[in-house]
Amino acid sequence: MTEHRPTPNPTASALALEVVAAARAEPGERMLALTQLLAEADAVASDVEEILAAVQESQQQTARLRRRTIELEALFSTARELVRLQDVTDVLRRLVDRAHELMGTDVTYLSEVDNAQGDLRVRYSAGTVTPEFRDLLVPAGFGLASLVADSREPVWVRQYTRMADAPHDPAIDDAVAREGLVSFLGVPLAVGDEVLGALFACNRFAHDFTPDQVLLLSAFADHAAAVLHSARVLAESAAARAHAEQANAQLERMLVATRVVGGIHEELTAAVVSGATLVDLVATVSARLGRRVCAVDEAGRPLDGGADARTGFPRRRLLADAIRESRASGHAVAIADGAHGWLVVAILGADRVLGAMVADDDPSGADDVARPTLESAAHVAALVSFQRDAVSAKRAERRARLLVALLDGAAEASALASEGVLPPSAASVIDTHGREGALVLAADAVGDDGLVAVHEGAVVIAWTVADATEATEATERVRRVLAERWGATVSAVVGPAVADAPALRASVERGLRDLRFLKPLGVTGVTVQSDDFAPYHVLTSGEPEAAARFVDGVLGPVRAWDERRGTALVETLVAYFDAGESRQGAATALRVHANTVQQRLDRIWTLLDGDPADAEYRFRLQAAVRLERLRRELLG
Repeated sequence: MTEHRPTPNPTASALALEVVAAARAEPGERMLALTQLLAEADAVASDVEEILAAVQESQQQTARLRRRTIELEALFSTARELVRLQDVTDVLRRLVDRAHELMGTDVTYLSEVDNAQGDLRVRYSAGTVTPEFRDLLVPAGFGLASLVADSREPVWVRQYTRMADAPHDPAIDDAVAREGLVSFLGVPLAVGDEVLGALFACNRFAHDFTPDQVLLLSAFADHAAAVLHSARVLAESAAARAHAEQANAQLERMLVATRVVGGIHEELTAAVVSGATLVDLVATVSARLGRRVCAVDEAGRPLDGGADARTGFPRRRLLADAIRESRASGHAVAIADGAHGWLVVAILGADRVLGAMVADDDPSGADDVARPTLESAAHVAALVSFQRDAVSAKRAERRARLLVALLDGAAEASALASEGVLPPSAASVIDTHGREGALVLAADAVGDDGLVAVHEGAVVIAWTVADATEATEATERVRRVLAERWGATVSAVVGPAVADAPALRASVERGLRDLRFLKPLGVTGVTVQSDDFAPYHVLTSGEPEAAARFVDGVLGPVRAWDERRGTALVETLVAYFDAGESRQGAATALRVHANTVQQRLDRIWTLLDGDPADAEYRFRLQAAVRLERLRRELLG
């Protein structure tokens, strides 16, 4: 039996193929060909409408799926770039380009929060034609961007010029008008509660954005927010890592510096125990730091002899200011004078500055070791100074007791041999103004050249130097030391040469009277010889002011005339008496005419009350004139 098969219908086969092709085509395509095939197949009109409607629906769904596939591919591509995140700028620029391509709008741009106020600045754009818009700054609270940032939701407007939900900014409106933009869609770039920016799609015509467009732009905005957030996290992580590495490196440097400084400190301490001096400490520090280091006293004078004259030493005023600053802060102070720099740290005593250490500064600024080393060395130097001061004070007190015993008559010059002191050759008396510490300070300045004691409120020095001239020079040196330390005028009297203890006591008593004699005469801040006043001790009483009253009583009117008129009457009297009361001799000494001397003498006799012919009055006048000349010479 043969099987019967139906004969194929060519029209039906073609119709079926056309239906499938039309369903896969873009919306509106192949519909005319399908309609013609349906007519040739004599299809019922109702069936034709149903088939065409089904094909059109299939075309729309296929187109939607195709578009969705493209969108997903773009989003997946952005996601892959987000994972790599090598160049944030490149990723965001390509993200904006893909969004612009898929959204099909005229302009797409991304704005990022620019500052703490929340202003938004355009960072990346596609489709723009004006340069102003590509760097547009939108102030916080203005325009569509403020609505997007405040609401954290997508916002769109059909016509921007009619937007009334947010205030307009004239600069923004001008930029939008020049770009020709009309409709806007904006979605936020948010991570958690923070808005990082906004992504916008714009058309140059009025347009109602569809939900699919809102969803698509929102998806790109989420990716952009993730990019910005990840970039920020990575930047913060990198900064934290760099900070940690820097802190670790600094800690390592500090540990190394601490070990080095500790080693130097131990070396300095051992040197102190072994009896090292301040100069020895400075040499050790200089060798360990590999740079020049020197010590100065409280006045800024170098202690190593000649450092002040070397090139590269700081000026005295600059150094003094640095010592004061270091005393206040307790740390080393960096100073500079031109291209040269130094580190200065004060050596502090209990109540005053003992001196300072000065080191050449490293131009590279690497002072992790130098600063703490100098500060540590200054502390050790202070201990050395304390130790030295304690020894000096004990020695000064012991030697002072010996000198006081000599002055009080409780001991003789032979007792000096027990202290290894030579017999005194001269004595000096220096006014102390009642200041404490005068004994130790003066004893340090005198050294082994004599004995020092405080007697009747004055510093008494029994010099063991060769002669009275040397004693005078040494007394002036001590007087200057005391004056600089106290910042006051100090007077000193040097007695004549002495041979034994009684002569020493007499010289000291005479020097004390001379000190009291100088002050009423206005003579201060000098070192004088006691022998200069020998004639006047006989003329004056034990009252110190008697000499000054005597001179004022005799020469007062003449001195007043000179002061008022700028004349030289007292000087003329001095020359007159020096010349044996010869007018010609006085004129020669004064280099004036004899008539000028006579005129001056006539004026003097009219000013004075006494009779120049009276021998007693001339004696008093000569005594007053010579005492006044001595006073002027000492003051001059």
